[in-house]
Amino acid sequence: MKTALLASYEKDDALLRLGRLLTENGWSLLGSAGTAKYLSENSVACRDVAEIVGPPILGHRVVTLSRELHAGLLATDTDATELEKLGVPRIDLVYVTLYPLEKTIAENAAPEQVLEKTDIGGPTLLRSAAKGRRIALSSPAQFDEFEKHLASGTFDEKYLVSLAAAAERRVADYVDASAKYWESKVA
Repeated sequence: MKTALLASYEKDDALLRLGRLLTENGWSLLGSAGTAKYLSENSVACRDVAEIVGPPILGHRVVTLSRELHAGLLATDTDATELEKLGVPRIDLVYVTLYPLEKTIAENAAPEQVLEKTDIGGPTLLRSAAKGRRIALSSPAQFDEFEKHLASGTFDEKYLVSLAAAAERRVADYVDASAKYWESKVA
């Protein structure tokens, strides 16, 4: 059974669509705390990552930053025995929507609010998924094409690379917005 990790700031119809699509096609779902709760409340079976990594810590600032999740994303076929020993599933797909940093910056928010809306775990998940050549979904706009690939059962290298590039671009733009904001504070 394939495993997907969903960590979405947005708790919306897009998240439900993906969760339902995956479970209807036999995937097992893991979710960050809020995502897992939202999906479960909407009749989509989803395990909380806390079952693998422990509960969120530091006021919910550290949830998905764990070696277990990143091992599941970066493992190759030769690592299956080690993953099993660790009790960690191979993670085949990641879907992440990031905290609304750009929106927060555009609203001329105070530095404390910008810090609060700076996502660290989400970008890290996307980068691990991209590096591990997993299915790295970084936008609901990618769902239609993903659904076609899922129906055909084909996730070729070209498709995985295009998703990796999109994930890396999303993270790069996100980090660029953060850098520009903080540079403006010292200029």
